[in-house]
Amino acid sequence: MKKALGKVILAFLVCLLSFAVVSPSPAMADEYYCMLELEPDCLRQLPLSGDLLYVDIPPSGVDLIDVNFSNFSNNEAVINSDIDDPIKLPPFGEEDKTYEVVPASSVTFSNESPVRDTIVQIRVVGY
Repeated sequence: MKKALGKVILAFLVCLLSFAVVSPSPAMADEYYCMLELEPDCLRQLPLSGDLLYVDIPPSGVDLIDVNFSNFSNNEAVINSDIDDPIKLPPFGEEDKTYEVVPASSVTFSNESPVRDTIVQIRVVGY
């Protein structure tokens, strides 16, 4: 009896674990990329909070990037990056920033808005 109960419990745990591994999590972020060497004027939308944008800076020819942040929702948008403090945008707001960058590096931006379906658009121009 104990062996049968142990097998049932084990089968239940395996089933539960496989469901957890296969089921998509709402916390999973999508990743987007801009390679400025190939696309010097890059436009990407990060439709959900948690989404990431990686901007690859080429080895030469780009010392500055102009970045336009736009909020396409009725919610406040928050954009984090590894080169600036968090940027907060009001509903349907936008902001322009210029950053000095290191050749052959990368910059990461993330949509960290409090409401999950806050659409953020980021345009990066390297020069």
